Amino acid sequence: EIAAAERFEKQLEQGQDQLKKLENGMASGDLYSWSINMIRDFKLSYRIDIPQFSQIDGPRDMNLIPRFPYKQASLSVAGTGHFHDLGRFVADFENRFPYMRILNVVLEPETANNSETSEKLSFKMDVVMLVKPGV
Repeated sequence: EIAAAERFEKQLEQGQDQLKKLENGMASGDLYSWSINMIRDFKLSYRIDIPQFSQIDGPRDMNLIPRFPYKQASLSVAGTGHFHDLGRFVADFENRFPYMRILNVVLEPETANNSETSEKLSFKMDVVMLVKPGV
């Protein structure tokens, strides 16, 4: 164990560096504007429209893991898009932001009678995010 101390210290430093990088991407400051700007910027490369944002809920204590050092916040978003575009958006979003999750996705056919949008779906989903400590 003593011989492996240097290796453990190096792994600890690498883990701390990785954690700092992740924390730099977490929600901070004005959570509502941070969330809206982040989602709008991310969706630019996808063919979906997200015009509706609810008020942010939080930050509040994380209820999944006891004594977890981060708080959580959430907001609901709604919009329209084709099924495959929406699926790609959700998958890429969760892969890009490991500290955020999309939950409670509700899909319905879009109600417009326009033939161009007949294959589009209306969606509503909750975005739950970890909040940087100290916010």
